[in-house]
Amino acid sequence: MALTREALRRELGEALGRPVSSDTDWAEAFAGRASTPRLQLVALLLIMDVSPQLVNGWRHRSAEDDLIRSLPRKKLPWDAETAAFALRAALAIDAMSYVCAPALRGAETAMDAGHRDAELYEALEASVQHLDGLMSGRFASRYGVDKDLKVARRLRASFLPSGVLDLTVVDDGDEWAERARRLARALPVDDIEPIVRHLAALGHKAPSQTWQRQARQHVQSDAGRRLVREWIRAAAETGVAADGHLFTPSNEDLVRAAVVAARWLSSDDVPAPLLGALARQGAATRPPQTESLALRVATAAIDSLVQREAPADTAELEALLESIARRDLVKRIGTALGSEATARAATRDDDLKREKAAAVRAKANPIPRVLRGEVDRLLRDHVDGTMRGFGFRKSGRTWRRTVEDRVEVVDFFSSGLHMSVHYGVLFPALHPEDGVAIHRDPQRVKPYQLDVSIVESAWFAEEDTLERLAARVRSAIVPFLGACGDRARLAAVLTTGEGIPAAEGVRDPVTGHTETTLHLRTRPFTPGIALGALSCVAGDRLSAQAWLDDADAAVDPLSHPRSKAEIDYWRRRLAATE
Repeated sequence: MALTREALRRELGEALGRPVSSDTDWAEAFAGRASTPRLQLVALLLIMDVSPQLVNGWRHRSAEDDLIRSLPRKKLPWDAETAAFALRAALAIDAMSYVCAPALRGAETAMDAGHRDAELYEALEASVQHLDGLMSGRFASRYGVDKDLKVARRLRASFLPSGVLDLTVVDDGDEWAERARRLARALPVDDIEPIVRHLAALGHKAPSQTWQRQARQHVQSDAGRRLVREWIRAAAETGVAADGHLFTPSNEDLVRAAVVAARWLSSDDVPAPLLGALARQGAATRPPQTESLALRVATAAIDSLVQREAPADTAELEALLESIARRDLVKRIGTALGSEATARAATRDDDLKREKAAAVRAKANPIPRVLRGEVDRLLRDHVDGTMRGFGFRKSGRTWRRTVEDRVEVVDFFSSGLHMSVHYGVLFPALHPEDGVAIHRDPQRVKPYQLDVSIVESAWFAEEDTLERLAARVRSAIVPFLGACGDRARLAAVLTTGEGIPAAEGVRDPVTGHTETTLHLRTRPFTPGIALGALSCVAGDRLSAQAWLDDADAAVDPLSHPRSKAEIDYWRRRLAATE
């Protein structure tokens, strides 16, 4: 009889000592208690069964989100019944990967432990069919559909009885697939079925000692050696697919497994130049893309050459050290070849770093650099003198000055000739060493790290406009920064907007819009935290208590735990002054 939600609820209720009547009313209590692996699995299955059909799953940092992220990483007692239940739960929400992926991992754990039955096979078959239908979607790879389908197909294939050759593990979508099937069909089924099954079982995982030992046994047969040799040869002769890769994800895993199995074949069966060619091909890129065509295959080819240690293999590694253009693989080869090669690999790495940096500079569009230089010139001519006159110190385009209990910052940003001015204050007292707010260095604070700031985003770099900007620094920006040092005026700015510099004269020449935006460090925008903390530092207990009460009422502790923690910190500081 299939496992049901009601049966799981009864089991969980007995453990918790109270009835479980709704979907997730138990989740928060369960998250804070110790429990057995079986009970953790029951909780995970119940969460899976009521999960929302949303790409991102449960609300971030909710108890349900914490459970469905943490429990699959634990060692749970999966069996065929629980795995089938999890797969059905995933199918009920359109195989969303945040549920489907752990369900498939659970099925794999159950199958590795010997739990296989018709119910689990039917659930895997349904998963394959459903995921295959989703692959036509535009965002299949972004949402993990391709990875889940690859795992589901591999698990389904392992259900077939011994002696039945299943070539559905070879995925269509690249040049290698049809040739690999043709090569497999040309060999005796009974001889190659075990090694095909074994290669497919590796998947995306690192080869374990057990897997490697069994692979070594499989390649002892003539058919096994020939299959591995021909699959590797076909892979080395494969052209780039339409998506810019050599192989589909499933086929890349199969080729990698065959390359790993080549560690126990001689240079006569799989010549070193063949593995070297596959390493070069896999490590190569297809401009303008920067991702390697088949990095995992290239890495496996290098590791196989290292492990075989024949003179021809060592010579091929020496050649790869000088010819391969991927820095992590160069370091890997140098480490394998010894101390002298490690030094050569370091030199080669430095050369590659310089070559790639030069290539990036050569391809860079010069126009942004020219425009930035023009904006810098205009700022030097029209604004820098004003900023220095008020005692600000320059770092790049960011100006800072320390005034009493605060650091005032003005930053000029540009994109093309469009500019924005970001100005505001940091109160170092709001960032104590033992506090919740991140400690900031007053001499290095960035504009986005300020406690209170304003962004004016409608400036345009031209002579007359920059003169107006300098005038605005004198008439509006610097006075506003000074007003932030007065708690009463700061409270008006944060609560009513009174005192924020008017956007007059700041107008985008293209859209005609005027844009001035007030920002507060805390999210959500909660003035009570800053004002309460400043009152606490100033010793104004009544104002501090009132502002912190106001902040407490405005903050949802589940959605914004950091803001809640900061309020609690200042309440403790306030209580300590009694």
